Formats: sequence, C-alpha cells, structure tokens
Amino acid sequence: MTISLEDIKRDLRVTHDDDDALLEVLLDAAVDEALQYLDLDDLPTVADSSSSEKIAPSLYAAVFLLVRAKYDAATPAEIVQLRQCAETLMAPYRINLGA
Repeated sequence: MTISLEDIKRDLRVTHDDDDALLEVLLDAAVDEALQYLDLDDLPTVADSSSSEKIAPSLYAAVFLLVRAKYDAATPAEIVQLRQCAETLMAPYRINLGA
C-alpha cells in the first residue's frame, strides 16, 4: 500500500487541483526522507482487519507531517515542530542506529 495524493490532499484539506504536481513532489520527498531516516527500502506494513497489508499508522502520519512541514508550515518554528513530531513517530521503526 502506498500513500496517495488524495490522502495527502484530504489531510491538508486541499480541495483544488492547482498544487497537485507540487504535492506529488513533496509526497515523494517525504517518503524518501522517511526511508532514509529509517534506513529501510520500504515503509513497514501491518495487517489490517481484512488481513491485507497497510503502512503502519504512525509512519503514515509521519509522512503526512513531513509533507505538511514542506507545504503548509507558516513559520520556521512550525517546520521544526512538525519534523520533530514526524521523527518521534518514526523512531520505533528505525534500524541500524550504530553503537
């Protein structure tokens, strides 16, 4: 399962299509950033009630926060806060932390 543009637009409450190309780039960048932070090739998944796989909810939320930090944050302090929240959500899934 992947995070779709429609998911991001719903989270940001964007109802127009004017920023779709930008949001796609920001979504790709946020997923890439999450994967680099986690040192993984794919976002971890969990089984849902229908036994299908979905992205772990906290990682789903973390990607949303990273997109929001790039698209919707009003101040540098808000960017930092959103990114710190995303890192907190991703931290339990991080691997290869070193010594």
